[in-house]
Amino acid sequence: MRAWPRLLALSLLGVVLGLAVLELALRALPWPERKAHLVSDPARHHRLRPGWQGTVQGHPYRVNALGLRDREVVTPKPAGTVRIVMLGDSFTEGGGLADADTVPRRVEAALAPRCPGVEVLNAGVASYSPIIAYLVLRDLGPIVRPDLVILNLDMTDVHDDLVRTALAELGPDGLPRRVPNDRRRETAMLLPPALPRALRAVEDAARGLVLWQAVRRSSAGRRLFGDLNLDEPTLAARGLLGDLRYDRLAITRDRPGPVEATAWAITARYLAAIQGLAREHGAPFVVVTYPYPHQVATHESPDGRARFGIGPELYASARPFRTVEAIGTRHGFPVIALDETFRRRSSPAQPLFRRDDVHHTPAGARVMAEGVAAALLERALVPGCR
Repeated sequence: MRAWPRLLALSLLGVVLGLAVLELALRALPWPERKAHLVSDPARHHRLRPGWQGTVQGHPYRVNALGLRDREVVTPKPAGTVRIVMLGDSFTEGGGLADADTVPRRVEAALAPRCPGVEVLNAGVASYSPIIAYLVLRDLGPIVRPDLVILNLDMTDVHDDLVRTALAELGPDGLPRRVPNDRRRETAMLLPPALPRALRAVEDAARGLVLWQAVRRSSAGRRLFGDLNLDEPTLAARGLLGDLRYDRLAITRDRPGPVEATAWAITARYLAAIQGLAREHGAPFVVVTYPYPHQVATHESPDGRARFGIGPELYASARPFRTVEAIGTRHGFPVIALDETFRRRSSPAQPLFRRDDVHHTPAGARVMAEGVAAALLERALVPGCR
């Protein structure tokens, strides 16, 4: 009988050592790239694979030598060329759209009759936000010499900036030097709490373990601990509604969440920094805001919004759009807000967003591009336009 405690202790020690060895082995393995045209990047988190050609979501897809979904860019910039750099995420990149249907191509086509020599460079990459857009313009600006810089600000960008600022190497000025792609640390920040409050300290300690993350992402883990994308009732029940770490679209809700003011201040800092880079090239800086399906109409993207934990109702709050306009007023850059434009143009007969995906249909990309082009011309923001 006296041997049982020793055997039990040895067994537990063996289990702990085995798990530790497995954890170290998993950490040593490289994380697989999520998509063929994307690659991890030590400075910009991730980027398009330069020179890649293939098919993405059913459409031909080409990445140029600069890592843009675009034709090859002539450098130095030819005389008579008016070059616009359009920064943004997947809505700008145009995932699921043919190249001709993307927002940058449509803006270029709309401006061409009145703006001789205009070209709009598509610098959008899925999941980018202002913290990484700053790094893109820092590196790309001296090469392409923009005459105008546009940032399409996504409704998830405030969430992304908050998370990636915690991962970034920041300079004394609070601006990023690099944003590494550390998926383990990022996943640890984003996993919603699953265990009872009494065990929250244990869960917090386990968040950074690859083993725990693998369990949480597994089908068994989802059945046992709940889904990783929480709907609004679940967020409310767990006291997480409005928490930008777990509620990615918290800024679109009617009431501000607990860390929203801090998160907005972070994004505002990066917007001002992008404006500073644009000024170094003598280029104006413009921010464009546009809505998600649940901010437009109840019929838009019923399945797509469910993936974000958004219910079927209309979220009509203009708070995020007016917040960006206030930031623009404070720093002196114009903001083109397209929330009302989308609501006016929405129709069940021609959805602006895909049914099972919150991204634009070709019709939605056209509405956004027409709104951007019209505002640029009305405000005389493109040099050399008639």
